[in-house]
Amino acid sequence: MKKIYWESIEVDDQKFFFTVTDKGLNFVSSPGRFLSEIFDFYPENRYRYQFIYNDTVTEPYLDELTDYFDKKRQDFDLPLDFGNLGTPLQQRVWTEIQKIPYGQTITYKQLAENVGNKKAVRAVATAVAQNPLLIVVPCHRVIKTGGDIGDYRGGKEAKKALLQFEKEAEPKRNLIKRLPLPKISQLGKPGL
Repeated sequence: MKKIYWESIEVDDQKFFFTVTDKGLNFVSSPGRFLSEIFDFYPENRYRYQFIYNDTVTEPYLDELTDYFDKKRQDFDLPLDFGNLGTPLQQRVWTEIQKIPYGQTITYKQLAENVGNKKAVRAVATAVAQNPLLIVVPCHRVIKTGGDIGDYRGGKEAKKALLQFEKEAEPKRNLIKRLPLPKISQLGKPGL
């Protein structure tokens, strides 16, 4: 039986489930969907999986996702486990998607060119749609040539929200706190 460790994170009243194997992160759900969405990507016999909640195993992954949504992280360092999922083209597409810089987008056509098959735009779009690791493999950064954001497994509104989230600047913070200065009339008093 294959052990799969699960956890969830809630962002703006939307819950994301994610799963981890002994090799790394292997699934991030669409926002608001159930953990059972994993079977859309791993349709093998469901009884071969043992789902376990163990926050010791999932904590590093939860930390990185939390840092992303807190705007403390733009890239992910955690190991990924695609297992035997995907064709060689799909795997190249998923690898290439991870190179798209935070806050930027590319088109499906550009992505097809980047994987060395400029005529395979539809196959590339299918690979993008079959990405099992939303957010971490940022397929939301792939848009249509005409500028339309295109479809998204999590829904167009979720894709639009993620793109907007990444384009927003980090909130300004005062690096130096202003300290209250004593009044000039108090400067000669002891203890100041």
